[in-house]
Amino acid sequence: MVCVKFCSVFLLVNLIPSVQAGREAGFVDENVTIPEDASVGSTVKHLRDFLNVGGGLMEEENGMSWSVNITSGNDLRRFEVVVENLTLIVAAPLDYEYNPRYNLSLELTNTGDNSVWHVNLAIVIMDVWGYPPYYSKQCETPVIPDTGTAENYVVLSSSNEHYDVVIDGTKRSYPDFFPNWRCEPHHSIMNDCSLWLCTSLTPPWNNDLDAFRPALEAPQNGGRLEFQCRDRQLRSVAKFMFLDVSQQMLPEWAQNSPCSMTEGYAVVVEMNKIRSTFSYWTQCSANVTLHTTTWPFDFIFQYDITGCPEGRYGLYCDKDCVCKNGARCHGFNGACECRPGWRGRACDIPWPEVVIIASPGDSVVKYIGTNLTLTCLAPHFLVASKMWVFEAENYYNDTKIIGEGAVQNSSINFQPVSESDNGGYTCVVKAVNCEAINATFALNATKCRPNYYGEVCSQVCDCEYGGTCDRWEGCLCPPGRRGDRCQHTCAPGSFGWNCSMTCQCQNNAVCDAVNGTCNCSEGQSGEFCEIGPKLENNQVVVIVVASILPAVVILGCIIIVTMVKQRVTNRSWLHTMNIVGIEMEPLSSWELDTEDIRFEHMIGEGEFGHVVRGRLRVPEGYQLLVAAKSIRPDRMTASAVRDFRREMDILARIHEDREGRPNVVKFYGVLTKSDPQYIVVEYAANEELRRYLWGLREQLKVTGERKLFERLGFASGVASGLAELARLKIVHRDIAARNVVISDRKVAKIADFGLSRDVYTSSAYKRTNQGGEEELLPLKWMALESLRDGLYTCESDVWSYGVLLWEIASFGEEPRYAGGPMHPDVCTLLKLLKKGVRLQQPENCPLPVYRIIRSCWIVDLSKRPTPEGLLQKIDQLRPPRHAAHLVNHGMTWQ
Repeated sequence: MVCVKFCSVFLLVNLIPSVQAGREAGFVDENVTIPEDASVGSTVKHLRDFLNVGGGLMEEENGMSWSVNITSGNDLRRFEVVVENLTLIVAAPLDYEYNPRYNLSLELTNTGDNSVWHVNLAIVIMDVWGYPPYYSKQCETPVIPDTGTAENYVVLSSSNEHYDVVIDGTKRSYPDFFPNWRCEPHHSIMNDCSLWLCTSLTPPWNNDLDAFRPALEAPQNGGRLEFQCRDRQLRSVAKFMFLDVSQQMLPEWAQNSPCSMTEGYAVVVEMNKIRSTFSYWTQCSANVTLHTTTWPFDFIFQYDITGCPEGRYGLYCDKDCVCKNGARCHGFNGACECRPGWRGRACDIPWPEVVIIASPGDSVVKYIGTNLTLTCLAPHFLVASKMWVFEAENYYNDTKIIGEGAVQNSSINFQPVSESDNGGYTCVVKAVNCEAINATFALNATKCRPNYYGEVCSQVCDCEYGGTCDRWEGCLCPPGRRGDRCQHTCAPGSFGWNCSMTCQCQNNAVCDAVNGTCNCSEGQSGEFCEIGPKLENNQVVVIVVASILPAVVILGCIIIVTMVKQRVTNRSWLHTMNIVGIEMEPLSSWELDTEDIRFEHMIGEGEFGHVVRGRLRVPEGYQLLVAAKSIRPDRMTASAVRDFRREMDILARIHEDREGRPNVVKFYGVLTKSDPQYIVVEYAANEELRRYLWGLREQLKVTGERKLFERLGFASGVASGLAELARLKIVHRDIAARNVVISDRKVAKIADFGLSRDVYTSSAYKRTNQGGEEELLPLKWMALESLRDGLYTCESDVWSYGVLLWEIASFGEEPRYAGGPMHPDVCTLLKLLKKGVRLQQPENCPLPVYRIIRSCWIVDLSKRPTPEGLLQKIDQLRPPRHAAHLVNHGMTWQ
């Protein structure tokens, strides 16, 4: 239903007769309403109603005629007068947002006696909900050639020219849905990437619906069958309904359409979130009871957006666009995408503004090493001067003026773009009337164009054999390959990713270059071919008597103990698997399609699991780099499964709104129907924070720059993420630099929620026995109460954050407590902490930062700062925007 906001429209008319005429002026005051969606040619007012004498309509005289002139208030030419019947009409599309009021002055001249009537007309436009239509890039339609024939255009076309109906597993195909219903009475609304369609069903379509008639006529259904439609990610994207119009009311938006005139059946389709970058695939399902048997029905549609010829729009491209001045017309709803300097429904209202145009502008991604031109336009402005101001990405640096002049259009050329060019470019325009207006373009080029790498992205990868091009390293080779372009296989004795792993094969056995599997020669056996050929019988007897027999008793004991423990383990394992099976159901909405993900090379490997890089195809049609974590099949222990499942649950909970949090690693879904199972998260281009800090340490040795502001930015990001976890009552248990990743935009994000530190083998973890089960624990990052009592809370995460902040301040050094070993056990570390020993202030660490660090290690949990408090303290140490090389709080920013 279209809701109309009623605005009072008043009409003030002063009728002042000419001196020559000598006739008295009449006066009329009345209210008239003009909605903004009034069509061109519609009547605003009959002017003859105002020509009266003594309150009555003036009678026409023989030969009397009138001429009308709009003298003012119609600069935008929204209105005109039809002289033949003295009617004021709409001459161009109206738009409440850009002009809600028009004050018109008109002169009506009687050609018979030359008397002139002056009319002052004030018009207020009504705001109409849903008008004008919105131009959405998400479902932008292409412009296709017009054949000039009577061809039936459809803005949506079937990818395979049919749709499928699956009844209890049996598939049937039917001709394309939309073209075949073109000639039927229908009503469609297309707006904001959605389609609402109502179509009455007449023969031969009713014949195909014979199977549904019993269900439609069943009392429990009341003449309605509704199918819910979902995409490949199981998201609800549409619905359609079969309706018996004699029993069921149509949706409100279709009640006054030709569809409502049918006396039989109708189909109502409501499709949402259509996008032009990928095929619109949906499966609409319902269980339909026919007589006494219920059958599962599935309708499967797949459509591409094909577009309309130039100047036309709508489902069947049968409506004319109103766009002017080079504006692009949207094929769905006829919305206009205005060029700079134009506004309004038809882009015909001049609009003074300042805009910056990037060329080439076909992509929002600006690559290092490519050319770029920024052009400042000031249409409909009388320009007195124009100035460019550059503000570097590290915005505490000084801003600088990089060009100025009095030209109407000016440009900045980057040939090519480099990372030092990143920042804000503001074009400041001053008009001749001294009015100033500006526009800003943010340049953030951090990636090389495809197939290029290096400092200035000038080197070509040309990777072979499935290698991928990395921003800094060039070709990243798949397991088993090496070389600048992955053109070589691994050297003998090495295997794996980048040929970095050493083979363990013995007896000159050949090692598989991909996975390190040993290919034993004839007579050899064992995992590493360590068992040689069989010996002669007499040699075997001697060896058995001399060595094997004494070990039989020991071996028997081992077997008995193993069988007992295995029975207990099996029961525990079955219990764990049952729990996983029961709890897996809530994650069904996060299940990814294996066809949408392609795995590449391994980026992390440990004792119990590994992480691989991959590419995930998302519904928008493009691919994302992702990291997929899994458990090694040969190390599928109960604790590994528990931690793995815990990470799934926590990530799903954090992303309940599907948006996630800016400082928590983005979760894309799970693969639980594959072997092995995977957790899929965003890929961090800059790896983990710890390694990133190591790189800053090396830069410090060369440049002397401490990058304290950048490091505090990471600390602020982690504190923000920790605050979100605390709000959700989620305890991480392993806040550390190795578990924080840095995105391509230099944003710190908390990762690794499953305590699955086995994925990244590190000396930071210590093997301990917890309740009879061996576990890896990050002792030096753990709070006192966690070490002593096994208590994990948001406050214990704050303790760990203090150690992480110490890592940031020390450029990623591994913590070491004075008076203790590098890798203390639980007892040793507890003694040190109870004595009050804490990590010492790192070299070059400002005292205000170390005070924040020490506040995290207070024994009393209630006296430790909250994550929100930490975020506030960290941000207070960061320099304000526009500050250049400040000295604040005793800290030099460089």
